[in-house]
Amino acid sequence: MYDFSKRISKFHQDQVRLTNGQRADMRRRRETNLERIEKGLEETNKPSLAETINQGGYAQKTMTQPPENDEESRYDIDLGVVFEEDDAAGPRTTRNWVRDAIARKATNLKNEPETKKKCVRVVYADGYQCDFPVFRRKWSEVGWKYELSSGDEWVSSDPAAMNKWIETTVSAKSPETSGSYQLRRIIRLGKFFSKTHSSRLNRKFPGGLVATALFIEAYTSVDGRDDEAFRETLRALSNRSRYSPVYANGIQVSDDKDTDRIGRLIDQAEESVKELDKLDADDATDTDANKVWKSVFRHSFFEEETKEAANSASAPLEKKSALGAAGLAAPFLASQAAAALSDSDKHSRMEAAVSARKESGSGGKPWSK
Repeated sequence: MYDFSKRISKFHQDQVRLTNGQRADMRRRRETNLERIEKGLEETNKPSLAETINQGGYAQKTMTQPPENDEESRYDIDLGVVFEEDDAAGPRTTRNWVRDAIARKATNLKNEPETKKKCVRVVYADGYQCDFPVFRRKWSEVGWKYELSSGDEWVSSDPAAMNKWIETTVSAKSPETSGSYQLRRIIRLGKFFSKTHSSRLNRKFPGGLVATALFIEAYTSVDGRDDEAFRETLRALSNRSRYSPVYANGIQVSDDKDTDRIGRLIDQAEESVKELDKLDADDATDTDANKVWKSVFRHSFFEEETKEAANSASAPLEKKSALGAAGLAAPFLASQAAAALSDSDKHSRMEAAVSARKESGSGGKPWSK
């Protein structure tokens, strides 16, 4: 496969991975909403939180920037809020406590906080979205046990264990032994790929934990070649059954609604692999690679590289042209002007030039500069 790994690495760094500024903004919004929940619960005489649990793509370091020109895409921030079992009410009621607490203190929201099946959702006008899954906990002989408020039920859940599983899997499966791990980069590229084609087709694709688990399942390591690793991961994904459930840490994370979404991702993976296989040709070029990768990610980043390459290729011709016109004409005109000078004028100019070179310290050797 034509080696485009450096360019794909730059694409991941500049266009896919969150910037430090974006992560800092998310932390600020998360902390602001947590403060709203705590103060709102206090003002409404509801039980206080026992703890909070970072979860989702932010905690797992797999969040991505939105697809290009997708104004509807959101940055999702997940923060689990936990009550003691004895303090919690019914699942729906406890979620409503959290919703009311945020609504009491919040401003600058796109809509009122909303109680969803498994969380309370806050959507900002500028595209950020904060989800607050609501848990209760109880102590057991093996430690804390957590239950998630899901619809009208409390169901067993352990988000901290899921975060640890993803971190362990990423480090174990990647070819690197420390630092930045290839599997995490492939997950980010995969989630960006999924969101891009979801936006393009205006159809739902897998997101969140389901997408992360799918790319972990399909991941194919290629040391030093993120471009090839991503292609082979898409190939493995394209051969997957769309009807098979998706598991993460031994827990099924997909349900019936995900079947069609997974099918769309599989179909798009298959189509993209066919395009990427064109780069196996012996005569493939940078131009070919840009064209193919643009079809995969639908991003102008690969157009910019084409323009840079074109400018670089034309630069020597422009210099040659300049020498042919002004560059060659200048010495010719100078020689004509010199011929018109008298001997005394020539001598005076020569002395002035020698004096100037001595003062500059360069001597009469141009290569000494």
